[in-house]
Amino acid sequence: MLIVDPNLPAAAALARIVEPDAARREGSEIALCSDFCTARARLRAAPPELLITALRLHEYNGLNLVYLAKGAGLPTKSIVYAEANDAGMAREIRAAGAFYEASPRLPVVLPGYVGAKLPPQDRRNAAVYDRRRSGRSGGRRALDRPLSI
Repeated sequence: MLIVDPNLPAAAALARIVEPDAARREGSEIALCSDFCTARARLRAAPPELLITALRLHEYNGLNLVYLAKGAGLPTKSIVYAEANDAGMAREIRAAGAFYEASPRLPVVLPGYVGAKLPPQDRRNAAVYDRRRSGRSGGRRALDRPLSI
């Protein structure tokens, strides 16, 4: 597994999240990179099973790493994450064959990616609103709120 983030403490935190799941898989290793050039060299030298990269990598972006892996024919699944939720960028990332996640969600969903049989590409539609993000409204619990007169 290769985690690429210009903020090394954030990358180390992601590594600690997936470390227990990766430790159960025999021969798995977690490598951290803070810039594009180091990640590119690491990607070519030892192709990881899973590439997790931030979208913003100073003068490059994480999508460049996804294109490099796909262009070289590497059997690497990729996750690109970003701070802001941008539907256009999500479509571009999915068109490149990678999975797109928002940074706040990443620590929660990342263990599900480790060791999972992932489809060839992310099939979620970024243009459709995810109702799970909104708070509860209506229903039985709505009656528990005090009435304002």
